Amino acid sequence: MSDGVVLIGLPGSGKSAVGRLLAEALGRPLVDTDEIVAAPTGGDVAALLRDVGETAFRRAESRAIEEALRQPGAVIATGGGALDDPLNRWRLWQHGRQVWLDAPDAVLLGRLQEDPIARPLLDGDPAGKLATLRERREGFYRAAEIRVDAAVPASAVCDAIMRSPAPAARGGTRPMRLFDARVARHHVMGPATARIVYGCGLLPQQLAEVLDDAGGTPRYVVDRRAAALVAPHEHARLIQGGEGAKQFRRLEHLLAWLGEGRAERGDPIVAVGGGSVGDLVGLAASLYARGAQWIGVPTTWLSQADAALGGKVAVNLPRAKNAVGAFWPPSAVIADVAALRTLAPRQARNGLAEAVKAALIGDVALWRLIEERGRAALRHDEAARYAIIERAARVKLAIVERDPFEDGERRQLNLGHTLGHAIESVSRYRLAHGAAVALGLCAVAEVAVKRGADPDLPLRLRHLLRSLALPTHVEGDAAAIRQALGADKKRVGGRQRWILPMAIGSVVEVDDVTEAELDAALGSIGIGS
Repeated sequence: MSDGVVLIGLPGSGKSAVGRLLAEALGRPLVDTDEIVAAPTGGDVAALLRDVGETAFRRAESRAIEEALRQPGAVIATGGGALDDPLNRWRLWQHGRQVWLDAPDAVLLGRLQEDPIARPLLDGDPAGKLATLRERREGFYRAAEIRVDAAVPASAVCDAIMRSPAPAARGGTRPMRLFDARVARHHVMGPATARIVYGCGLLPQQLAEVLDDAGGTPRYVVDRRAAALVAPHEHARLIQGGEGAKQFRRLEHLLAWLGEGRAERGDPIVAVGGGSVGDLVGLAASLYARGAQWIGVPTTWLSQADAALGGKVAVNLPRAKNAVGAFWPPSAVIADVAALRTLAPRQARNGLAEAVKAALIGDVALWRLIEERGRAALRHDEAARYAIIERAARVKLAIVERDPFEDGERRQLNLGHTLGHAIESVSRYRLAHGAAVALGLCAVAEVAVKRGADPDLPLRLRHLLRSLALPTHVEGDAAAIRQALGADKKRVGGRQRWILPMAIGSVVEVDDVTEAELDAALGSIGIGS
């Protein structure tokens, strides 16, 4: 890792001015990524953004960061939007200390009004758009190791950075915290917000910090396969993860264990494992003492990308997945991509299927990333693995924030799952969840294309899934799958709700899929009537 400094913050926070002073004080070069991006236009960032559009502009920012990183030890002043790309943050973290220049919006707006440089992203409603930018980017800024008051003159900000201690390391390594968001829990009981932290090499330091904030005596429920990730604890219970954990008798055993150990409502229950462990622990927490707090430490790709977020917790009925559950969001989630290094390829592909789903729902850049680096992420490309997971998680977090109780938009997250759950349950869960979702995606894409969706989408989807060694065909009992669909908990008035992908990044909800369309959809994945 380099010993450089990376300055981040909202427009008007003074990154360029502080960067010049800091570079001079340290005897280092200053690299302003906005200047690199705008060089072809003579320095007019606003003109470039207007001319090429935000997507192309962000690609240019990524190239500028690559150029900046060629100067070890440099002070780098970043364009704010560059941080939206997790790959940029991964690379910048390796360059050196991350310093967040933070100031109240009123201060930033005052500076921007006096700045001759145009800010297209703030056109029309500067105050409202600045508040939106803060909300969108604060998860990136909070992850910085140093936070400095930037409301004071640039010279004072520079002095504060110079006085800041070096980032704390544990065991000779520096935890890579890349995303640290506070999100609403949307529940009348428990904390008002949840802390969501993503990165690499976070455990156990980040967990200890979160537990200190939570108070009480933690109780650990740990998948046996993840036992090495947490230190032994007197209040710990090892369980076998997988769909077999999501049974009423397992729930009863867990509640009894909490009672026998005299756990109190204020004692956080820590779920260490995949989505099934989080589902079981979350439901137990919702019931125990009428609502105990719980903390998720997801250790599979699927749980980090999707299952650990959103607060829907459940166990299965014999022929219906997640049929009995509750909305009970965790008080914190700590996702450490380093925990996936020993993950079996089959489980890794499970998570990638959920990421493909997220891309179809609302992230074209995520789809492109999976196309370009998905196969490498399954093997050795940890940066791409992290970026895919974080982007998928952010799709879900954004939707859940807007629709916490699945009254509308959140149903989009069921893309591929309506049929996928039925296929999975009919297989008696021998078929992996990700494989079932992949099949469900293929099937609904065939329905969508007959209703005006992008005609190339089914072929592109199948090609991508096959490249990731996910199935696009399966043998199955069509009658049994239809029966399982009838038990789907999201049916309303006997009508099945379906989410259809119309293009990459765009889906619609319908409830009028015909029997003929369902037959064709099942046939497209190899299941005959």
